[in-house]
Amino acid sequence: MIRFFSKHFLSNSIIFSRPSFTGINKTTMHWHSTIGVEQSVSNHNNRLRLMEDDYCSDHSTPFSIDIDQLMNELALETIKEFSNAHMMNSKTATLLLRQWIHLFQPKRTLEIGTFTGYSTLAMAAALDEQQNTINDTLLVSLEKDNTCLQMASRYLERAGLLSKVKFMQGDAFDSLVTLANEKIPFDLIFIDADKGGYIKYYDFILENNMLADNGVILADNVLYFGQVHRTAGYPEDQPIPASKNINKMARKVHAFNEHVRNDDRVQSVTLPIFDGLTIIKKKKKKNLLTN
Repeated sequence: MIRFFSKHFLSNSIIFSRPSFTGINKTTMHWHSTIGVEQSVSNHNNRLRLMEDDYCSDHSTPFSIDIDQLMNELALETIKEFSNAHMMNSKTATLLLRQWIHLFQPKRTLEIGTFTGYSTLAMAAALDEQQNTINDTLLVSLEKDNTCLQMASRYLERAGLLSKVKFMQGDAFDSLVTLANEKIPFDLIFIDADKGGYIKYYDFILENNMLADNGVILADNVLYFGQVHRTAGYPEDQPIPASKNINKMARKVHAFNEHVRNDDRVQSVTLPIFDGLTIIKKKKKKNLLTN
């Protein structure tokens, strides 16, 4: 998830107290970070809809007090220690992941792209609420960077959820190969990793039956900085040009979107929420009647 921290509530990693729109004074943090990019290509024509996002977060059922506090601390530490902290998910997006888990109750969940564990913590907490079996590993999360994994593990341990998560360090594709050999499908797969690898991960998952028949893939950042539709030939005025790197990544994301759209194995919908989210499920096989 490309995330942009709201300058209205965050400056130099300090949390500000503000009146809640629900009428209660509270200290709050909304992780939809716009530091440095609010006036950039990413937020052209108020694309990020920051105040609406804040409103949605304020009017959604919050995480438990303990989990919410840990997520806030994790986000602040990530901002302090990592120059690419924008890779964290937004608070509202993690609330959506939690709701998805509560609605569909996946037994096994795979996350491709842990980063520092912000979404991991949210999903593990939701899964634990649904399946409170002591020895169950509910979530497998893949990450290449050991420094990121160390931070994620530390916060999962503080939450008492480390036993629910299996972290796999290394190249994501190599980890997928290892998991495929276990021949146990996943009910929910969240892809939020390197955009150039999306097609490779997606095809391997389907070709090796890693997605359960009724399972779902959630692919994040499918509108990448608001540039994917432009690279695909959907013209729109843009006063600030995107960088060459953003356009390069946008073309890769468009290739993935085209790949999924033309794949007869699945049914998908791409939504203009957050930085773009695609929901993918397998098509049901038709039963052929025989005489």
